[in-house]
Order: sequence, then C-alpha cells, then structure tokens
Amino acid sequence: MKGKKLMNMINVVLILFALISLIACEAQSHTADMRITLEKEVSRTYAPNDVNLTITNYQITCTGPDNQQHDYNTSRNTFVLEGLPVGQWNITAEGRNAEGLSLVRGTTTFDLNPTNTNATVVLNELIGTGDISLTYTWDSSLIKSPRLVVTVKGTDNSVNKTSEPTPASGSAVLTLSQQPAGSYTVNAALYDGTVLVAGAVDAVRVIGSKTTTGTISLNLDEAPSVAGHLTLENKVGTPVDCIISGISNGEVVTAQREMTLSLDTQSINIDDVNVEWYLDGSLISSTSSATIKPAPGKHRLDIIAKTKMLGSTGSTQINFEAAVLGAPGQPILAGEISNGAIKIGGRTNVDFLPDGKVLVVSDTTKTASICSIIRNTLVLDNSVQLSKAIKKVKVLNTGNIVTMISDTDNSAIRWTYDKNAAQIINPINCLGNMYYNSATPKFEEIYDIIPPSSYNTNYFSVIGYGDNATYMSMRHLTNSVTEPNKSNNFVASGKFLGYNSGVKYSLVASDYDGERIAAIDPTTGKAAASIVTNGTFKTKYFQDPQLVGASAIAIMNNPSTSAIRFVAAVGDKFVVCKGDSTNGVSVLATINRTAEGSGLNTCYMFTSKNGKYLYALNSGNTSISTYKLLADDIEYVAKTELSFSPQRAVIANSGAYMFITGNNASSILMMKIKTTETN
Repeated sequence: MKGKKLMNMINVVLILFALISLIACEAQSHTADMRITLEKEVSRTYAPNDVNLTITNYQITCTGPDNQQHDYNTSRNTFVLEGLPVGQWNITAEGRNAEGLSLVRGTTTFDLNPTNTNATVVLNELIGTGDISLTYTWDSSLIKSPRLVVTVKGTDNSVNKTSEPTPASGSAVLTLSQQPAGSYTVNAALYDGTVLVAGAVDAVRVIGSKTTTGTISLNLDEAPSVAGHLTLENKVGTPVDCIISGISNGEVVTAQREMTLSLDTQSINIDDVNVEWYLDGSLISSTSSATIKPAPGKHRLDIIAKTKMLGSTGSTQINFEAAVLGAPGQPILAGEISNGAIKIGGRTNVDFLPDGKVLVVSDTTKTASICSIIRNTLVLDNSVQLSKAIKKVKVLNTGNIVTMISDTDNSAIRWTYDKNAAQIINPINCLGNMYYNSATPKFEEIYDIIPPSSYNTNYFSVIGYGDNATYMSMRHLTNSVTEPNKSNNFVASGKFLGYNSGVKYSLVASDYDGERIAAIDPTTGKAAASIVTNGTFKTKYFQDPQLVGASAIAIMNNPSTSAIRFVAAVGDKFVVCKGDSTNGVSVLATINRTAEGSGLNTCYMFTSKNGKYLYALNSGNTSISTYKLLADDIEYVAKTELSFSPQRAVIANSGAYMFITGNNASSILMMKIKTTETN
C-alpha cells in the first residue's frame, strides 16, 4: 500500500516538473534577441561652415508589443538587444554628429521572432529645413546690364525653382528659406542684357536649422585656388577624392578642337556614380566622360557627381581658355585694354616688372600704372603721378630698378620698384648732363637706355646725341646725389659711340644683359657694334650703303661670347650684320620681306628673351611680323594684323605674353604666344 502511494507521489512530481518546463519553454518562445544594423549616408559639398557632417552616435527608439518602448544611444552601427518580446517592433534611428545635431533619420517596422532577428534601419531621411545664402560676384566694369538667373533643383527633382536675385555693384545674393534638408544642384546664368556671358553649377547641402553660405565668382578671370577635384563618400563613409583628367585649371587650349575629359572616381565604382558635366552653365554630358569643342574665349567647366547614397553630391569647377593659337612664336590677339583706370594715351610705354606685374606709362597723363595680369586683361594695382612726359621706359635686369627717358629736359629718371606695395618709389632725376661736370654739354636728344653689364655692374647707361657726337653716359644705380660736381652719379665715358663728329646713332639696340650694343646712323649708313670682352667694351665701326634709311634695329642671338649679330629693317628688307671684336663687323645678308607685303615701314624690332624669335612692328600696314632666328639666317613665320598702328612692344620672360602700344592709341593690345613647337 505504501509503495502504491509512493508511486503516485512520484507521478505527481513528474507531472509538475513537466508543467513547469512547458511553461518555461512557452515563455522562452515569446522572446528573442534582436540585432539592429544601421546604414548611414553623408555628403561633402557647399554646406554650413559650422557643421560637422560626420556621424558619431545614434539615438534609437524601439516600440514593441503592448507599446513597450526602449531608448538607446550608441556609437556603434551594429548592436544586439537581448530578451525582447517577439512581435512587431517599430524602430526609429537618428544619426548625430559630435555636437549632438541630428543629421539623418531612418525608420522601419520589424516582425521579431526566434528565426527572424536581424533588423536593418537605413538612415535615408535628412532631417529638418535650412536656409541657403549664396553670393555671386562678377566684374561690374565688364557687364553693363547684368541679369542673374538661378535655378535650384533637388537631387530627386522634388524641388525645382528659379530666382532672379537683384544685382548690385557686381554681385547678387540668392536667399532661400526653409528648404528641406538635402543635396541640391544650383545653376546660375549671368546675362548682359540678353546675352549669356557666364554660368556656374554648384552642389549645395542644406542642414536642418542651419544656413548654407558661399561666394561664387562668375568672373572667369578668377579661378579657385584648388580646382579639378571633388570629394564623395563611399558606402562606409570614407572620403574619396575624384579627379578630373584631360584638362587643368587655368590651361590655355586650342579653340575649336575636340577634347575628351573624364572623371577618375578612384575607389568608387564608376557605375555607382552619376556625373553631370556643364560648360558655361549648360549640360553637355551625363556620363563619366565628356567631349568638348570650345569656342575661342574663356570658359568655366563644372562637374556635379553623386552616388546612389542620399546626400552624396559633390561639385568642382575648372576655368580655362580656348585660344586660336597661331604658329609657335606668333603673337595672337587675346584682349584689348582700354583707357580707364589704367591710363593709356600718347606715347604709352609698357614693360614687365621683376615679379611679373606690368608697368604702363602714359606721357599724356603723366601716369605710371602698376598692373596685374588677370587672364586676358590688366587690373590696376597702383598708380604714380609723374612730373614730366616720358619718352621711353626700361625695367633693368637688376631686379628692382625702373628707368625712364624724358625729352622734356632730355634726362633719365631712376626709380626703385617696391613689389610689396606695388609701387615705384624714390625717383632720382639724373639730369641731362653727358659728363660728371656741370660745365659739360647736355644731351640734345636721348635715344635709349642700356642695362648694367659685366663691364659696368654699378651703372646703367644713357645713349644720346650732344656736343656734335653720340655719347654713352653712365648713371649710378644707387647714388642719390644728382648734382654735378658733388657725386659720381654722372661718369664721363668719352666719345664711346663717337664715330667721327656729327654722327647721330639714332637707332640703338642692346641685348637683355647689356653685353652687346649696336647702333646705326640711318642718314649715312655708319654703324657701331660693341661687345663686352674680358670686362671691357670693344667697339668696331663700319659703314655700308645698305644701312642707309634703316628704321629699326635689334640684337640677334650670337654664336659666341666674342661675336655680335644684329639686324636692321631697311625699307621692305632686313639687313643682317655679323662680326667680332677682332675682325670687325660687316653685312652678312640681305633678306627680302615679300611674304609680308610692301610699305611695311618697320618702326620697332626686338627679340624674345630666349633668342628664338624676332618681332617687327610695322606701322605701314599695322601689323607685327614674326621671324624665327637661325644660325646665320632669319626664317619668316607669320604676320599678325593689328587694330592700330604700333609704336612699341614688350614680351614676357616666358615668351607667352606680349603687349603692344600705339602712337596716340587709346588702348593696349594683349597678345598670347604659343611657346611650344608642337600642340
């Protein structure tokens, strides 16, 4: 009997144990662990300056069965929540930066059960609204009737609006309030009346409760300091620098020639990137590459790129110029600078300053203008009022000395160039004396200035006529005492070019180092050639009837340090002379210039700084001729028509720029030169 009772008690215990286990299993089947994964997306482009776009933490709210709510803050984008009741969960997540600003939001509904535990929340909703304030600028002196039209588009085309900000003093501000957070493409078109003159396309990011600002130049002479690159982010948020290939910022390309450009997206698959190319504000391609055939002039190329991720739009720009470049060495018109802020008129002289700026001197206004080259024009940096009219200007090879000749009193003026202030300062009037003595005669006419050489390192020289002969009188580079008999500012050099009395060597030329000088008396055909040899000048004289009537002269590149070659323009031909300090100088060749026409009346000649090209200004048919200098010959290259009769010209050290002035012309011609032998 007792055994039966014991058995019954055991059965009861077993049943109770089974029930407890069943209840526990039933309870366990109603909970599960939920793994949440967050996928983030960010952008880099025009954005508020004070906003960090990097997501550093997430705020997650999970609402489950019976409105059970759990809030979490984590810096991890993958984590596990344990023991949650199975059933439907609503999950909301916000991505925030280090300052706690919410940038992006995502939501999802997830059915949690023991076999479905991985929930993914895509942060694909940018949060809030913000403002846009973009300032567009341009050169107001070049646009008479400005009209700015700006079109703003959302990346999904949900926003598409056009505005016309009111222009004021070369600028206009686009202001848009309460724009949904996200990425936008902003296309600006600048008109002068009805003519489109410039365009720009930029990517803009709007952040909630913030204002996105930026200044965008529509002046094609002003390019950004860094261009040709744009930054996108790949799927794990790592910045990727995309590079434009096929053209560089500020490049001068050949007009009307096809060019293929491409975007190198580095580690991002190009198939995952949408690219739009704009030329002067007009869409030209929506693929990873673009082919352009630019018309002559200045252009702006904009690139907009975005990935499939929300807010991943980036942009960049490239400014370039398309020019109808002629043959190597040939100057082609690039722009014309008119009289205005930069004073031009009368005998206008131009020369390059040692830092690449340009000095423009007008004798009618007695003004010296220091200018910067901005693409195809000059911009005034500073100006100096002069006390007398200037006949000729020469920047010396010393680095900071500017010299001028005035025929008001047949004197030379020495200035010091201050590059930091963009000024010429401390003028020293070197008077008109030919000797270091007040009793000596003065110049009746000054022809030219010769830069310091190895023969006279502390002096520049003035060549002119007086006392019935042609003299070269040296002027001190640094001495500030100008009164005769009180300083060595004036040094008598004798009748250095005095080949018999009465000879007027009115045509004078020297090389850029002052080592060689050639001079011609056009009336008699008498000539003098001087060469610095072993620290002294050696001068040879000769006379040739072929030099009678010469109108211009230039020093050519020379075969050796002891030789000299120069060319004279006589009528419609060149006369080439050659010699050395031992054997003297004579006519080497005569070259007819039939390819340039007739009646040339060449008034000025000079060579490129590298000695490869000879240029002749022709006042008779308003042109400039280009010749290539060979060993003992001159090879015709081309003739370029000019808009006025030329007087003087100067070429940059690089050979890429040339400025031409005219007698009484009210403008300066800016020329571009192709310096390479091949495209």
